[in-house]
Amino acid sequence: MPTYKYIARNREGKPEEGFIDVQGEDELVGALQAQGLTVVSFKQADRTDKVISKASKKRRMHPGVKLDDLITLAKQLQALLGAGITLLRSLEIISLQIQSRKLFDAIEAIKQDVSAGSSLKAAIAKHPKVFSNLWVNIVETGETTGQLPFALEQLVSYLESSSSLQRKITSALVYPIIVLCVAAGAIIIFIVKIIPMFAEIYQGFGAALPAFTQAVFNVCLTIKSYLLVLVGAITAVIVGIHYYGKTHEGRKQIDTILLNIALVGEVIRQVAAVRFASGLNMLIKSGTPILHALDITIETAGNSVVKEMLQSVKENVREGRSMAEPLLKGGVFPDMLSHMVAVGEESGELANMLDSAAKFYGERVDATISRLATMFEPILIVVIGAIVGALVIAMFLPIFSLSSAMTG
Repeated sequence: MPTYKYIARNREGKPEEGFIDVQGEDELVGALQAQGLTVVSFKQADRTDKVISKASKKRRMHPGVKLDDLITLAKQLQALLGAGITLLRSLEIISLQIQSRKLFDAIEAIKQDVSAGSSLKAAIAKHPKVFSNLWVNIVETGETTGQLPFALEQLVSYLESSSSLQRKITSALVYPIIVLCVAAGAIIIFIVKIIPMFAEIYQGFGAALPAFTQAVFNVCLTIKSYLLVLVGAITAVIVGIHYYGKTHEGRKQIDTILLNIALVGEVIRQVAAVRFASGLNMLIKSGTPILHALDITIETAGNSVVKEMLQSVKENVREGRSMAEPLLKGGVFPDMLSHMVAVGEESGELANMLDSAAKFYGERVDATISRLATMFEPILIVVIGAIVGALVIAMFLPIFSLSSAMTG
């Protein structure tokens, strides 16, 4: 039985696309009409379509759009376009392999826009929640220069670098967060259940408790009495900081504080340096004009302090001056990055110097995160052990005191 690929519209006029196994064209039209669909076009699927169709029926989609989904999309589109396959056909093939529901819906809409004569840049710009301005500008540059596959290749390199950096930071945070959560749970159980039970037992004896035990019991019983108030206050503070961070002044204040925290600030500065160097390098190599490239770099900086510094860099470039001077005066990026940018500008090899800087500081971030994890883990274990140990000693100290009195 032959397989047909069809494009149709449902009762609401929205386009739908799929595959159907029928004996002939008349049966295809009848089957689709029975589903309430109006046939727009159809064709008999070739072998590639059939293979992709069978695979697509088995796939399960997740709701959001992960960075890996976008990397895969960029890789596939770059490979298909580089092989000489038309844009619309490339999008058709890619749409049948996408694992993200949100991205799939966006690609379906993009296909309709492209088939209607829209440029790829204009089509993806309609989906800002899926494709960032970085995507839009890279695609625009590629279409303008006629080198879209090359522009996408640069984008893939940048996204993979960002994904690698993200994974390193996440993996370094996973273990401490798990330890903190387990320790917090254990301490809460001690405070809410175990300590009050021992306090009640000792109270029944009517004997005076050691000063340390009495102090720990008083603190724990007070925390238990006001636990809901304490949780509410902590939640209110976190929510307040979150909303304050959404304001311009709040974001700037929080970012400034983070940059000035020992060790943490060092990691943030190095990560910002990697993002700046790799992002600007990718944009320059793809053919984006320098001022436009700086605009995009500013948007993707993340940290408001870094954004302000990069804004001054852009103004310097607009006036025909060096990028290196405001980078050095800004005091956010390491001085070595500023010197490398200066050398790149003087030698006309800015992209290559930025590439070297991105790789260098990428390795530094990896080393710094590993060092922090190595330092933080034993400190965390010692602090948690001290807290739990103090609670255990407080519970059993009266028993030790009583045993000493009896043997004495």
